[in-house]
Amino acid sequence: MAVKEAVPVRDEKSALDDSPFIEPIGFTPVQLNATRTRLLFSKRALVVSFCLVLGLLALIYLVSARSLIFDTKPANANVSISGLALPLGDGHLVLPGSYRFTISAEGYLPKSGKIEVTGDGHSRHTVTLEKLPGRLQVESDPAVPIRVLINGHEVRNENGLVEKVAAGIMQVTVLSDRYLPFTQEIEIEGLGNTHRLQAKLRPAWANIHISSNPIGATVTVNGTVLGTTPLTAELIQGNQTVSVSLPDHKTVDIPVAVTAGVDQTLARVHLGPADGLLRVVTVPEGAGVTVNGEFRGHTPLKLELSSGEIHRLRFFKDGYTSVEHTIDLGAGMERDLSINLSAIYGRVHITSVPADAEVYIDGQYAGISGQTFNLPAKSHSIVVRKEGYAEFDTSIVPSAKLQQTVRAVLLSSEQARWDKVPSEFRHGAGGTMKLMRPNTVFTMGSSRREQGRRANEVMRQVSLTRPFYIGTTEVTNREYRQYKRMHSSSHVNGVSLDNDNLPVVNISWADATLFCNWLSQRDGLTPVYLTGQGGIIGFDSAANGYRLPTEAEWAWLARYDRGAMRKYPWGNTLPVSDNSGNYADSHAAKLLPTVMRTYSDRYAATAPVASYNANPLGIHDLGGNVSEWIHDLYTIGTGLSTRREENPMGPQDGDYHVIRGSSWRHSGLTELRLSYRDYGEAPRNDIGFRIARWIN
Repeated sequence: MAVKEAVPVRDEKSALDDSPFIEPIGFTPVQLNATRTRLLFSKRALVVSFCLVLGLLALIYLVSARSLIFDTKPANANVSISGLALPLGDGHLVLPGSYRFTISAEGYLPKSGKIEVTGDGHSRHTVTLEKLPGRLQVESDPAVPIRVLINGHEVRNENGLVEKVAAGIMQVTVLSDRYLPFTQEIEIEGLGNTHRLQAKLRPAWANIHISSNPIGATVTVNGTVLGTTPLTAELIQGNQTVSVSLPDHKTVDIPVAVTAGVDQTLARVHLGPADGLLRVVTVPEGAGVTVNGEFRGHTPLKLELSSGEIHRLRFFKDGYTSVEHTIDLGAGMERDLSINLSAIYGRVHITSVPADAEVYIDGQYAGISGQTFNLPAKSHSIVVRKEGYAEFDTSIVPSAKLQQTVRAVLLSSEQARWDKVPSEFRHGAGGTMKLMRPNTVFTMGSSRREQGRRANEVMRQVSLTRPFYIGTTEVTNREYRQYKRMHSSSHVNGVSLDNDNLPVVNISWADATLFCNWLSQRDGLTPVYLTGQGGIIGFDSAANGYRLPTEAEWAWLARYDRGAMRKYPWGNTLPVSDNSGNYADSHAAKLLPTVMRTYSDRYAATAPVASYNANPLGIHDLGGNVSEWIHDLYTIGTGLSTRREENPMGPQDGDYHVIRGSSWRHSGLTELRLSYRDYGEAPRNDIGFRIARWIN
C-alpha cells in the first residue's frame, strides 16, 4: 500500500478554532478518616477484636485462677460448685472467692457446704459421704411372730423387715415366745440395700410328765391351768413352779428346773388331806397367838391348821392373863373362835422432888404426884412435869404381886441442859475432849518471894466462869497428820520425835491454829480463828469451833487441886515424884547438858501421850513432855492492878504468843514450876499443843 503523506492546508482560520475543546476535571482529595472508620467497624475487625479481648480475659483468668480439688469417698461422687468453676483434671479451676459445693453419690447422703478459695495457693479437701441406711429382712424358721434386737436394743419390724439400719457390724438377736434366742453378727452394707438373715429357731421347752395320787388333780403353772393328772405338759425352760391341787387336799408346789429339749418325768405327787381354817378374834384384840409353841401373829388372825390332829393354842397380851385352848379341825373345815382375856392390875406409887408435880400415864393426865395408881400389868409410859423444871420420864410394868414406886427427881432447866451435855467426846481427829465447868476466882502468876520466879509471872486476879472442853492429851503426830499428811516432827540426835503416839512438835503457833480451823470444819463447827493477808488476823470469841486453851484456862487446869493451887505438876514440894511426867532425866543425858540424874521417866526425848498419871482434873502432861502453845498473845503486866479479869483471852495485838508448861528438855527449878511462862512464834522440837472448845 502506498503511504499517503499528509499536506498541511493553510486556511484563514486558526486550527485551534476547529478542534474539540478538552475541559479539566475537578480534583477531589481522598477522605482518609472515613475510610479508616469503615475498616475499623467492619465484621472482620470486630471478630478480631473480640478474639483478642477473649484471649486477654482467658489469660487473666488462667493467671488468677486456683485449682480446687475434692478427694471424695466414694471416689466416683459427683461434685457441683457454684459460680464460674471450670472442670480441670480431677478438680476445678476457680477464681479466689467464696463458693458453695454439693457432693453426691448414689447410695450416700449428699453433703453441702461453703468453702473459701484464696490466692495463696491451690485448695484440696477430703470429703467422706455417709452411707444411706440399709434394711434388714429377718426370715425365721419356723415362721412365727418375732422380735428383733440390734446391739441389744429392740427395733420395730414389719413381718421381719427392719427399716433404716445403719451400715456396719451389728449383733442381731431374734426372740420369739417359746423359742430360744437366736443371735448372729452380720455386716449391714447400707446404701439402701436389703440384707437378708435366716434365723433358725430352736424350741425353748421340754415335755414334763406329771402324775399324782389320787389322780385327777389340777396342774397349774404361773396361774395357767394345764390340765389334770396324769398329763404331759410343755414347760418353758427355766425355774418353774408346778402346783398340783385337789379339793379337800393340800396343794403341793413342785419346783422344776426345765432345760430346753430335755424331757422329764416328775415323781408322783401324793396329796394329803387339806388344812382346816380357823378364824380367831380376841377381846381386846391385838393378842399374840402361838400354835403348838410357834408364834403365828396377833389377833384378829386366820390360822391354817393341819387336819386330823389336836392343836394347842395360847393367847397372851400385856396386862392380861394368858389363855390356852385346844382344837381339832377336819380336812377343809372352817371355824370361828373368840377368846376373852381378863385384865391384870398392879399398884404403882409415884412421888416427886419437888412435890405436887403433874403425872401423865401413857400421854394422859392422871393426877398429882404422891398418889398410888392401879394400872394394867403392861408397859406404861410415866411422865412427871412441873413448871420451871425439866420433865421426868420413865416406863414401868406393874405387877399384880407387889406395889411398885416411881420417884421422880425433877431437874431445873439449867441442870437439865447440862445433863444433856456429854462429859467427854472424841473429836474428828481421834482425840478425847473433857468437859470443864469452872466457877472460880484464883490468882495467876507467882509471888516475888517464890524461889525460881521470873519477872513475867506477874500476879493477876482471874474469874473463870465460862465452861469449855479441853483435850485430855496433847495433839499427837497421828492426829496432826490427818491435817498435814507429810508433816514430820523429826528427831534429836537419832531419837525419833515422829512416832504416831508422840506429841506433834516442830510446828508454829499459826500451824496449831490452822489445825484447829481444819478440825472445826471437819466436825461441822464454826472456826474460831479469822484468816486473811496470808495468816491469822484475829479470832471469833462467839464461835463454837476448836481453839488453843487460853492462858487462864491452862493455869487453872494445871494448878487446881481440890480448891488449892499447886506449885508443881506433882504437888508443892521437891523432889520430883515418881511417874509424874517426862522431864530432862537420866535417859536424856546424851542429848542435853543439864539433867536430873536421880529421876527416870524412861524416855530420852518425848514420851507417848498419857504415859503418866493424870492430874486431879483428869488431864495428862500439863507439866513435862512438851511445852504448849497458848491462845493468848504474850504480855507482861505491871503488877499494880487489883482489877479482877473475867475469862481473859489476851490482847488483840502483839508479836509473840504465850508458851506454858515445862518440856522433856527442862530440869531446872524455874521451868518445873506451873507458873513458868515463855513466849515465841516459831517451831521448836519441845513445843506442841492441845485443843479446847467453848460451850455456848
